[in-house]
Amino acid sequence: MPTKTKKIITLLLRTIKKWILFPIKLTKEYKAKAALPPLISHDASAVRAIGSAMHETLTNTMTPREQGLIDLIEKRRTYLLNSNAEIAVIDYGAGSPNANRSKEEMNKGIQSTELIANICRASKPAFWATFLFKLIQKLEPSSCVELGSCFGISAAYQAAALHINEKGTLVTLEGSPEIAKIAKETLESLNHHSTSVIIGEFNETFNGVLRSSSPIDFFFNDGHHDHDAVIKYFNEALPYLSDQAIIIFDDISWSAGMRKAWREIENDERVNVSIDFQSIGIALIGKDLPVKEAFRIPL
Repeated sequence: MPTKTKKIITLLLRTIKKWILFPIKLTKEYKAKAALPPLISHDASAVRAIGSAMHETLTNTMTPREQGLIDLIEKRRTYLLNSNAEIAVIDYGAGSPNANRSKEEMNKGIQSTELIANICRASKPAFWATFLFKLIQKLEPSSCVELGSCFGISAAYQAAALHINEKGTLVTLEGSPEIAKIAKETLESLNHHSTSVIIGEFNETFNGVLRSSSPIDFFFNDGHHDHDAVIKYFNEALPYLSDQAIIIFDDISWSAGMRKAWREIENDERVNVSIDFQSIGIALIGKDLPVKEAFRIPL
């Protein structure tokens, strides 16, 4: 089958899938909006900020400046999605939900060659990236760390928010050198110079970044999607977090192991407030927060 025909069929299938899922998406968003008032009216400012950020994301509330910055990032995403180039990849992660990789395989890394377009499809969708963008604007963190850069799309959203705030830095970590190279190109093309990309296996780079970035206000864990790894990086990060820190865990429903890890984090006595958005989970650590409180927002 000719390459052009394959692209047309793939695009058609994706369009059909979007139309099928559209009513489900609208229903979820309606239910999510209805569940937000307890967050928006919460006594703690950080919880209110999360509720407000999600409300603005769901209602697509955007200033011209915000929209302009996001449009530039999405233009970069489109460019990568249209690329026919291939790069060498080293995957230290869990692979897929059903891959069942051993710890030895993950430590060694799985090497392959992948299309840039296919890798880019794993980047955070615009909805969740916008949520991160809104969160950082409202929380105004000084030190941010992201575990898992991919091509720098989510990092660019976070960096754009820091640019609007006129304060704060972001360090993003990526294990695969060729992927990290493109992440750097993404951030440089968008003039986000307050963000640095650290290349290397997380086991070798994470603790150094924690020490140099401490105290960390905003930690986005979008890296190793494995139960043991998530718990490990959570425990390693805690001593380096600020008194008002927020931790975002991506893909908490990606696998049974990820869901188990999120439940353990929710129940951890060091976590004062947890918010389960189904796709991502947020844990808050803070002295001015309730002893224990959990929220569920159906998204």
